[in-house]
Amino acid sequence: MNLIPLIVLFCIAFALQYLLTFWQMKGFMRSYRRLRQKGRVAIGKAKGALRAGAIAMFAIDNDGMILEGSCLQGVTVFARVRTLQGFEGMDVGAIQKADCQKHHLSGPLTKAVLEASSNYRILMSGKEIPEEPAPLQKAANAFKRLAVSHTE
Repeated sequence: MNLIPLIVLFCIAFALQYLLTFWQMKGFMRSYRRLRQKGRVAIGKAKGALRAGAIAMFAIDNDGMILEGSCLQGVTVFARVRTLQGFEGMDVGAIQKADCQKHHLSGPLTKAVLEASSNYRILMSGKEIPEEPAPLQKAANAFKRLAVSHTE
């Protein structure tokens, strides 16, 4: 069996994925810069490996009041940044799950909006936002736990 066509197809798919991801990130950065020109930006994310993920961004004034919001939600690189309406004039640190339900937001987008609110509260209290471990680090930690449980 000749593997050359399969390797070429894999390389084309990889390059296409890279280009589409670059295009998506360019749109995200454009939206972030636009929000940043209005003031500080609170960002929250909800990761989705095989399900839709979401990112919520809010331009806020010096008092933490929302000036404008944007979101990126989807499973593929074809997801685009959209305006997130309905939160203008609200205190970003006071957003609750009921506020998200009132605007009929999806589960991942609700999680992202609530994380943006939480991140704002953490930073305003002078603390640091905890970093979630990378996937490889999670796998290494799981392996360590497995190895320790077998030695006991």
